[in-house]
Amino acid sequence: MHPRLPAQALLELIEQRRFGVEYQPVLSLADGTVIGYEALARFHDAQGQALPPQQVFDSLHSSPLSLFRVEYEMKRLQLAHAPAGAGRLFVNLDPDAFLVAAADETHPLVALLAARPGVVVEIIENSSINDADLSDAMVAAFAGTPVELALDDIGAPRTMLSLPILLAVDFMKFDRSWIGHLDDPVRVAALRHLVAFARECGKQTVLEGIEHEWQRAFAAAIGFDHVQGFLYRHLFRRTGCLAGTAALPAEA
Repeated sequence: MHPRLPAQALLELIEQRRFGVEYQPVLSLADGTVIGYEALARFHDAQGQALPPQQVFDSLHSSPLSLFRVEYEMKRLQLAHAPAGAGRLFVNLDPDAFLVAAADETHPLVALLAARPGVVVEIIENSSINDADLSDAMVAAFAGTPVELALDDIGAPRTMLSLPILLAVDFMKFDRSWIGHLDDPVRVAALRHLVAFARECGKQTVLEGIEHEWQRAFAAAIGFDHVQGFLYRHLFRRTGCLAGTAALPAEA
């Protein structure tokens, strides 16, 4: 848990657009090809030091309009600098940022993301009933658009699984924490059955956090469609801040 950024530092980050993006590939287990990239937010301070993204977003939550502004500008950056021929582009969408304009007839974030072919919006797994309700609203907002949906962080600690959202998404992305419990036969059985459910229902599956070849082999044996993680760091791509004033520091 990181302390919140001071207001002045947060304001300077927003005004100077000290944003960056790291594109992490999602690879097919069938043939090893890159089927798309996940665009991950990166931030840095005036000295060029990397800031933990979660710290920035946690700090922004005290000001919903600022949160919305950063989320919107970050999405513009993620779309504009996506690798050429990237295929699908997976993007996280902060539910609280979405809520700021949820009552608008045309939601600016929905319109922005729906305009680019191949976008997959990742919905974070729920930790409360309120989160589940908000995620339901996000699913409804993208209905009828070309945007595909993914349920992210399935199985992460302190999260719940929302059945209506599980049924609505096109992709199921499994948290890296599953890899730490491969000696637990009950967990492995649950994972195997969830992957089988996805396959039966025409949903694609991704196992995150792959760092070693044996983990990739395990994912293939379970029946996953795709994987991503630091095993493929040589394929990562990065861009600096939106204003182009500084390069993004190299960090994991």
